[in-house]
Amino acid sequence: MTRRVAAAVLTGLLLALAWCGPASAHGADAPVAADYRVVVGEVSVPGVTVRAVEGGARLELTNESGRQVTVLGLQGEEFLRVRPGGVDENRRSPTWFASRSLTGTARGGDAAATPEWHTIATEPVVRWHDERARELPARAWSVPLLVDGREPGIVRGTIVPAPAPPTGWWWAGALVAAVLVAGLYRWRWALVAVAVVAGGLTVAWIVDSAALATSPADALGTQLLARLWPLVTGAGVVAAGIGLAFRRIDIVVAIAGACLAVMVGFAESAVFREGVLAGPGWGRWAVASALAGGLGLAVAGSLRWYRTVGIDD
Repeated sequence: MTRRVAAAVLTGLLLALAWCGPASAHGADAPVAADYRVVVGEVSVPGVTVRAVEGGARLELTNESGRQVTVLGLQGEEFLRVRPGGVDENRRSPTWFASRSLTGTARGGDAAATPEWHTIATEPVVRWHDERARELPARAWSVPLLVDGREPGIVRGTIVPAPAPPTGWWWAGALVAAVLVAGLYRWRWALVAVAVVAGGLTVAWIVDSAALATSPADALGTQLLARLWPLVTGAGVVAAGIGLAFRRIDIVVAIAGACLAVMVGFAESAVFREGVLAGPGWGRWAVASALAGGLGLAVAGSLRWYRTVGIDD
């Protein structure tokens, strides 16, 4: 019996890992969590607000002043132009190239060149990666502005360390819950409920995270597409759970569960060790549910696949 159990578990996990592709979870390459907090302290232009979004990965500027506000780049060049009727970006700005990714490693443009403006939004709201306001060490930062092409303005803030959550407790709780779920392998309807809840929470978390990351320049569909594989994985687990209610598809449940554990539970486990979440505040619970439910379903489905004596169908 011991050999059969071990073989069942190993087979289910190997099949799942072979089936799963690499995870690609975050729109605009924002991290799922960060160990620092970006604090906006002062915006000198009345009617202009700035806040950190996506766990500090981007700044968001909203212009309700009725005036044209230009964000100046790393070399003092005109980078973004936020006017009452929308947002333009200067694609000759070196900062525009650097802002294409979270790391800011892309190089190009010419700060001395005549701006090449392209409209990217029809609302006076814009988000962008800015290496001046990102990552530790703790420090002050600032972003210069220009109002109506002549009046200087500025955004000032600080970066502070974010206390880590109780990492060990999150891991321990998820793994204990996984063992409990695996122990339900004899009861099909219990596994159906676990699959629907774990997969459903994953889908809700992905959709909520995408909605929080949406801006006038990034539609909800774009953000969901950037999170496609975790979204499909969560939906697949829900479908596998519903399928199990009608048919004996134990190995499918095992594969789906292992994919959920790998592509969401382990892939997004930074939420257990970093203090600031890029998505909704309940994201840790969603990832813990994916890890616990996914591992538990992988083991339980594998055991059921071997038609363990006494399974209640």
